[in-house]
Amino acid sequence: MAYIPSATYRLQLSPGFTLKQTLHLLPYLQELGISTIYAAPIFCARPGSEHGYDVTAPYNINPALGTQQELKQIAEELKSRGMGWLQDIVPNHMAYHPENVWLMDVLEKGPQSNFYTFFDIDFKHPDFAGQVMVPFLGDKLDKVLEEKQLKVELQEDGLKIVYFENAYPLSLSTYHTLFQKALKSSSEPGITPLTGQFLEELQHFEEEETITPAAWTNYKKKLYTSELLKSALVKVTAQINKDEEQLKQLLDQQHFILCHWQETEKQINYRRFFTVNDLICLRMEKQDVFVQYHQFIQQLCHNNTLQGLRVDHVDGLFDPSTYLKRLRELAGPEKYIIVEKILEGEEQLPERWPIQGNSGYDFLAWVSNLYTSGSGRRKLTEVYRRLVPDAPTNYEQLVFNKKMFILKNHMQGELDNLLRVLQERHLIPLSDAEVWREALAVVLAAFPVYCIYGNRLPLSAGEMEVVDKAFAEAQEQAPKLQEQLQHLHSLFTLTPDDTADTKHHKLYFVMRSQQFTGPLAAKGVEDTTFYNYNRLISLNEVGNSPDIFHLETEEFHERMLYRQRVYPHSLNATATHDTKRGEGARMRLNVLSELPEEWEEHVKQWIEISRKYTSEPTANDLYFIFQTIIGVLSSEGEAGYSLIERLQTYLEKALREAKVNSDWADPNETYEQAVKDLVRQLLEENSGFMNSFLPFFRKVAHYGWIYALCQTLLKITCPGVPDIYQGTELWDLSLVDPDNRRPVDYRLRQHHLLRIRQHENQNTYQLHRELLQNWESGEVKLYLIYKALNARHYFQQLFSHGEYIPLNVTGKYKNHALAFARHFKNEWAIVVVPLLLTKLVSKSNLPLGAEVWEDTAIEIPEDAPSQWSFVFGKDTWQGSNTIPLAEIFKTFPVAFLTATAS
Repeated sequence: MAYIPSATYRLQLSPGFTLKQTLHLLPYLQELGISTIYAAPIFCARPGSEHGYDVTAPYNINPALGTQQELKQIAEELKSRGMGWLQDIVPNHMAYHPENVWLMDVLEKGPQSNFYTFFDIDFKHPDFAGQVMVPFLGDKLDKVLEEKQLKVELQEDGLKIVYFENAYPLSLSTYHTLFQKALKSSSEPGITPLTGQFLEELQHFEEEETITPAAWTNYKKKLYTSELLKSALVKVTAQINKDEEQLKQLLDQQHFILCHWQETEKQINYRRFFTVNDLICLRMEKQDVFVQYHQFIQQLCHNNTLQGLRVDHVDGLFDPSTYLKRLRELAGPEKYIIVEKILEGEEQLPERWPIQGNSGYDFLAWVSNLYTSGSGRRKLTEVYRRLVPDAPTNYEQLVFNKKMFILKNHMQGELDNLLRVLQERHLIPLSDAEVWREALAVVLAAFPVYCIYGNRLPLSAGEMEVVDKAFAEAQEQAPKLQEQLQHLHSLFTLTPDDTADTKHHKLYFVMRSQQFTGPLAAKGVEDTTFYNYNRLISLNEVGNSPDIFHLETEEFHERMLYRQRVYPHSLNATATHDTKRGEGARMRLNVLSELPEEWEEHVKQWIEISRKYTSEPTANDLYFIFQTIIGVLSSEGEAGYSLIERLQTYLEKALREAKVNSDWADPNETYEQAVKDLVRQLLEENSGFMNSFLPFFRKVAHYGWIYALCQTLLKITCPGVPDIYQGTELWDLSLVDPDNRRPVDYRLRQHHLLRIRQHENQNTYQLHRELLQNWESGEVKLYLIYKALNARHYFQQLFSHGEYIPLNVTGKYKNHALAFARHFKNEWAIVVVPLLLTKLVSKSNLPLGAEVWEDTAIEIPEDAPSQWSFVFGKDTWQGSNTIPLAEIFKTFPVAFLTATAS
């Protein structure tokens, strides 16, 4: 039987939070109701890595996190508690770093390396003469040489070219060259026969098809311990380091070429993760690469250290479908496997994949859109246009434009590489390259989803529908390129005249192109458009789109019914390490969709106040800043030094991601400083801004924390596996990483949980009143999570396999609540959450009791039990047909009831 978590808890393991600390946390997490630790990558990573996605060695545990013995100890402790471990793995890329042994082996030995074909490097790129780019210089190579920033060194593990803290291994031919120079320059007796001996051994290595790593390592050790030859080589390297011309000649002998980091924006001969130079992609489609990369992962699965795997960036793989089949075979049928996948609009996860689902971005979007008022869309759009006259008005056009901007300014090399795929396989003519390049760019930018997954031609009907949409959009965007676009469209189909070679070339292009539509969408949308289109920034979220804006209750129910039918064990996430802002901040900002008129009046005041300090930030940036402050300000409304510093750091990143008034490649530090200064001035105590801001903020925050409870309860009870991101047991008002990876105060959370457990059996009304009156602490959210997760764990079969039944709401306020039931065999649950509270209760009241809900009720299924127990408290309900919301929301603003039929 497959392992299905009851609830996962995401831990960002890092040098600041290790395996040893994880072990100590297990009792707390079990009490909370967590069944499964969901861990960030634990494999060897770049030194100091805070996230683990920059893997250097997938075959061992990162020593900064702990040891294999500690992981084994955790596994044993988890087993004794009936818990499990879900491990995040990174098959798409590794760190481009000297500690990546496999990659350094390629740089050193070139075609003689056992790992030569492991990385997605184009050694036949016409501009690089078989050398792979090492794009980490801070300036052009000539300037770096002129400044004497490069030097050759003999180190214990061989000859290196050293640039500050980075050292790259030199080729075998370099050894030959330096040995000859040592012979000429040294008069030491015995140097000639010794050098001859090393040269003879070197020749044997040079003649091998692939060099045995152990033998070559021993050779270099022997060289380093040979004092006579070592001394001669040190003198030779010292001379070379003083002579720029000799150093250039030496660099020409390498299997790599050192270059300025910005050169990759124009040309590149390896595939990287998005536009990150220091993450180099793997050719995971190759069986030997797959096997070697996953050896340690397989071992951890087979000895039952791991109960599940989460696959990072599945879209980056050449053939995700085949990869997942291989992974399933490797891990075994009982392991829980999910993928990180961003779904656009109505897109669904491919149903044929042998996995349990995805990492939950889609659920995050659905809940957020449920809590965004449909009537607010038009009003907020008008407000945005009035207050930001030059604001982008057509979101889809903005997305296309930003994708084209990224292609032409940051991914031009990738575009040229794909164009060359077409040219070298004679799929397009060699003439008019500029025209074909433009047509190809338009097609890539027009793709409506991150990518399709076809690995055979003809493509499926669903895949072809996506392709057709992309080309329809491309033709609309570039009417002058109709002929080229029609031809490119034909490459996604087969014709009776296609030869076997043509079919092969077409399929390769289709699959290769999809490795670029994903990164292009991520950079163009998530990392650019989302910082430009600021109508309501809570919708500018990974997996979501401001173009969706709102879901009606019926639409939400439809998505849950589909989820239950197809991938009932996908994660339900509302906060992740990738989200742009915390789950509580999003719910707060969604309240603005219910208060567009008030929002407009206040923003007008705040713009006037801001202009007294500076004229620098644009209206669009100010609009973004005001929303950001609403989302991030503490529940008490206090803005201390720490918050101001966090905001300033975040806004610097946001401005550079927007790529309008600043950029990562060319930061406008004057503009950035003006924004930082303004934030400090606005948030100073007793500023005119805070006097205007706080009353409106408190109103928004009041509704926002109730919606945050609703979001949490839906996550725990809807189809899927609830995931709690580290620390979000209390209010989550974080910003994008690295802000959302700040240390978590677990002592505080454990203290709160202890107090809750001590008082949960007291009078329900009294406990709920205390929690609701002191909502700012977040203890009320922890209480909800604790009670709901433990109830879910008790009714595990119900929530793993139970059907999802939308319930009808009747009465005066029927549009202000969403209700559903879960049913499996004789077990039942009912969940009810309020909606649109700004029209229901004032900013100082809670949606409780008959005074608020009057005759509003939910209809329960005819075959449901008549006696129900409240999860939040000790109350019960006895009745049939309907349950009044006045009873359901008697003491607590969300409801979770369970029953067992006799």
